Amino acid sequence: MYETSLRFNIYTFTITATDSGAVRDLAVKAYRGTLLLTNFHTRVDGAVTGAEVADLDNNRFPELYVYSTSDGSGSFGRVYGWQFLPERMAPIQTPNWLKGFEGYMGHDSLWVERDVLCRKFPIYNSGDANAEPTGGVKMQRYRLRPSGQSFTLIPDQPTDQSAGR
Repeated sequence: MYETSLRFNIYTFTITATDSGAVRDLAVKAYRGTLLLTNFHTRVDGAVTGAEVADLDNNRFPELYVYSTSDGSGSFGRVYGWQFLPERMAPIQTPNWLKGFEGYMGHDSLWVERDVLCRKFPIYNSGDANAEPTGGVKMQRYRLRPSGQSFTLIPDQPTDQSAGR
């Protein structure tokens, strides 16, 4: 079972997730002061590995980011997100999250740093064993942008690294 409680100014979030099955149940309660804003359940792929609150778009309203890792040898990282505006909760989209990276085979690290969501993963060359990537490390940063009634994490240009977080 994954459980955590996070604060952002007057907002409090409690997050719980089941710990068995390929697809798991995530429960989120969001409060502004003592007022319950929402209490919802959703399904996530794999185990919940972390959660953070941030304000990536600097609008003074919190976003909740929940990270998961799929079962299996790839351990593909995913991010689920919601922005908590005064009048509603808006989903945060992650289009093409698992596509477009040559040599990508999972093993993501995810975290928030200032006004970006960071994602780091090893790059596999042809013939590499799953536990032995030889292509270095790719760092991808995402910025939050409005997208209709929701928000989208938009990737910056990726960077290659040999060491880092």
